[in-house]
Amino acid sequence: MNLKRLIYCSCTALLLACGSKKEETVDEVLTPSGLGGKELAELHCSRCHEYTPPQMLDKKTWEAGVLPEMGLRLGIGDLFGKLLGMSQEHMNQTIAANIYPDRPMLAEEDWKKIVAYYAENAPEKPLPQATKEKISKNLSGFRVISRNIPEGGLPKNTFVKFSPEEKSVYSGEKNGKLYRYDLKLKKADSLGAFGAVADIYFEKDGLRILDMGQIDPHEGKFGKFYQRTADGTQKILLDTLRRPVRAAFGDLDEDGVEDMLVCSFGFELGKLAWYSGKNKKENVLKNLPGARNVFIRDMNNDGKNDIVALMTQAREGVFIFYNQGNGRFDEKQVLSFSPVFGSSHIQLVDFNKDGFVDIVYSNGDNADFSYSFKSYHGLRIFENSGKNSFKEAFFYPVYGAAESHTADFDQDGDLDIALISYFPDKNQVPNEGFLFLENTGGYQFKVSSFPQAKNGIWMTMDVADMDKDGDLDIVLGAYERGSVNSSRQKLEMVVLENLKR
Repeated sequence: MNLKRLIYCSCTALLLACGSKKEETVDEVLTPSGLGGKELAELHCSRCHEYTPPQMLDKKTWEAGVLPEMGLRLGIGDLFGKLLGMSQEHMNQTIAANIYPDRPMLAEEDWKKIVAYYAENAPEKPLPQATKEKISKNLSGFRVISRNIPEGGLPKNTFVKFSPEEKSVYSGEKNGKLYRYDLKLKKADSLGAFGAVADIYFEKDGLRILDMGQIDPHEGKFGKFYQRTADGTQKILLDTLRRPVRAAFGDLDEDGVEDMLVCSFGFELGKLAWYSGKNKKENVLKNLPGARNVFIRDMNNDGKNDIVALMTQAREGVFIFYNQGNGRFDEKQVLSFSPVFGSSHIQLVDFNKDGFVDIVYSNGDNADFSYSFKSYHGLRIFENSGKNSFKEAFFYPVYGAAESHTADFDQDGDLDIALISYFPDKNQVPNEGFLFLENTGGYQFKVSSFPQAKNGIWMTMDVADMDKDGDLDIVLGAYERGSVNSSRQKLEMVVLENLKR
C-alpha cells in the first residue's frame, strides 16, 4: 500500500487499521554504493543543505536528535509514527509537499555507514566556547527600568518596539493581545486581540500589524497583515500567510506604488514573497521555510530596489535578489551556513565606514533537533569587498545569540552593538542574555552586561531614541516557553535608558 494514499485517510482508526495490513508487493532492493561514511554523508546531506561535519555536534545529539530526522528525510525510519504525531492539516500538507519520501533513497548498509561515521567522529561533549575576556557586570551609561512578571504569569512577549512619537513602548503577547506602555513600562492601553503579533510598522495615521496567527511551529495559514487607523478601524491587507515574522516596504516593480515584502517563516513549509501594492498579487522569491528578516536596498547602485534576506531553515544563508526591472529578480547566495548554525538575525550597516554595506549576523537558534551548547554560536561581522562578496572579519562567541542592533550608542563616532541571547548558558557569570559591545576600535570591544539580565530570557529587542533626547535607548522583551512552575524568570520587559546626553 502506498503510504501517501494511506495517510490521506482522515480517520486515525482507519490509519491504524490500514497500517496493520502487510504489504504484498516487494519493494525495490537498493544496492550498496561501496562509498565510505564520509562520502555518503557529503552526498546525501547536500540534497537539502550544506554538509555538516561530525565535530559540530556531540555524539548524543547526533544519535538522538539529528540522525533520526535525517533518516526520515531519506526514507528511513518510522515515518508512519512521525506523521501520526501531526495534526491532520500538518500531515496532509507535509505529504503533499513530499518532505518525507515514502521509500528509502539509499541502501540500508549505506545508511548504517553514515550513522557510524558520525558516531565514531563526533566528540562526546560539545566543543568548548573560545576563551574571551572577562565581561563587566557594570553596564555604564544606561539606567535600567524594569517591569516584573505579573504574579502567577509568564512573560510571553512576541515583540517589543519603541514609538518615539508617542514616547511609548508597544508589545505583543502569545495570547494575541497588543499593548502599549509608557516609558516607565506602566501599561497605558490595550489595542485588542489578534493572533501572536510578530511586528508593527508605524504610519502617519496608524499602524500596520503583522500577525503570525500563532507563534509555535505549525503549517497553518493563519497569518494576517492588518492596517489599523488611529480611530481603531482595521483592514486586512494580506491574509492566509504561513507564520509571517517580518516585512519590508518599497517599490519593487517600479510602478510608483509601494509593495509589501513578507517573510513567511512557516515550519516545514514557507516562503519569501512580495505583494503588489496595486493588486496584492503574490510574487514568490523563494519557496522555502525559514525566511527570518529582510531588507529593501539598492545593493549594486543601479537605481533599483534589491532585496537582502536571511534564510534560517536547512539551506541557511544570506541571499541578495537583484532587481532586473519589471518585478523580476535574480537570486544570489552571498553567505552560506551549516543547518545546525541556528541563523537568527542580520543587520545591514557600513561597519568599517568604507562606503559599502556590511552584514552583522547573529546565530544561536537552538529550538530544533540539535539543542546543545554550540561553540560557533555568536555574533559575526562580514565585511563587504565592495562587490557584494562578504568575508568574516569578526566573531564573538555567545551561546544562543538571537538578535543584535548596531548603532553609535555612546556617540563617539563608531558603531557599538547590543546583543541578546535566547539560549544562554545559565551558569555563565555574568549572564550573557544581554551584552553590550562598546567599540574601542580595530574590532576590539569592551563587553558588559547588567545584573538584572539574568532575570529574563530575552527573545526580542528594539532600539530607538524613545524620549527624543538625542541618544539611542534599548528595550528588551522576555518570552518563556515553559510553565510557571519551571520558570526562573522575574522580568517581563526592560528599558535601558541611555544617559549619554
